[in-house]
Amino acid sequence: MPDPNRPLLAVKDLEVRFGRLRAVDGVSFDAFAGETLGIVGESGSGKSTLARAVLQLIRPTAGSVRLLGEELTTLDRRSLRARRRDMQIVLQDPLGSLNPRMTAHEIIAEPLRTHTPELSANELAARVAASLERVGLLGRQANRYPHEFSGGQCQRIGIARALILEPKLLVCDEPVSALDVSIRAQIVNLLMDLQRDLGLTLLFIAHDLAVVRHISHRVMVMHRGRVVELADRETLYAAPQHPYTRALLDAVPIPDPAVQRARCSATIVAPDQ
Repeated sequence: MPDPNRPLLAVKDLEVRFGRLRAVDGVSFDAFAGETLGIVGESGSGKSTLARAVLQLIRPTAGSVRLLGEELTTLDRRSLRARRRDMQIVLQDPLGSLNPRMTAHEIIAEPLRTHTPELSANELAARVAASLERVGLLGRQANRYPHEFSGGQCQRIGIARALILEPKLLVCDEPVSALDVSIRAQIVNLLMDLQRDLGLTLLFIAHDLAVVRHISHRVMVMHRGRVVELADRETLYAAPQHPYTRALLDAVPIPDPAVQRARCSATIVAPDQ
């Protein structure tokens, strides 16, 4: 069991360069067991690159990534493959992230075939069925192909695949941005339920600040590859300290037209005051 007083994930001075471009520039943060750390910022701010560097899908140029106390950046390919049981990712495009030639059963069972080849066919089928039911699908749907599911159902399959190995860390890279608004809340609530039941640590990347506020315990704001603010949810939304964070929050539409018009008017006249 992870020590609740020590970070499950510790990232220090992480840097990713592509030529002269510093996509991630000296990022440091901790994430604790059972915590959701929201990561926000505009497109190109380095959020997805950071996520892939944490998972070692992109090897960082410099810095440290420690998961459960083990340094990941120095692991060889074989050792890193074994460690992938503890860290998984849910991607943005539900349908595009699934192999169209594989059934839901084959997609979810693939990590088990890789990491636990000793399992029998019956054991595989039982685990896949249980995983499907855990994310709100029926076991009898296991033999369907991705095109036979809706976008929300495909994302549930992606979540089931990510959780089949019982990881400690789940990285969610824009997991609801490609879904209909009516489906987003269902997926976010599913992730919250799974986190509570399984004790997961989540890195939740999103553009939707309302979603991030709903699911996160702390929020990290990125701009041009750097962390400009990191605070607990209520503090950050109530009293953002960095101008970029305030600009992000000010850009969120307010559902009340009168309040929205008043805010826009205040923004327009403010420079002349």
